[in-house]
Amino acid sequence: MAWLRIIREASAKRELTTLRGRLLERLNVRRPGLQAAIDQHAAAVRDILGLTVGSAGPVELAAYARGVQDSAAERGWRFERIAGSDDWVTVRLLATASLAASDLRSGLQDLPRL
Repeated sequence: MAWLRIIREASAKRELTTLRGRLLERLNVRRPGLQAAIDQHAAAVRDILGLTVGSAGPVELAAYARGVQDSAAERGWRFERIAGSDDWVTVRLLATASLAASDLRSGLQDLPRL
């Protein structure tokens, strides 16, 4: 069922690309320190997925991002309220979506199982 995996990965990539675009259009990406914060969050997400799921491919990243969004929405977080904000949820989601954009080409999605 390789075709199903391919479809799931393509769908997850589209979802993460859309998420990244929505976040970037609302954030002040020139803020000093933002890239460092994104890098730190990306490392944490890779560690979490590597330890719990064993991989950090597009399907796992998209599922993680949905979980963060669902949990944040329960606490009142909304895309419409971002407007330049770089709160924890926004930076975490941007880091997760950015992992899919950059790490898929580097092979980091194939983390070894512990």
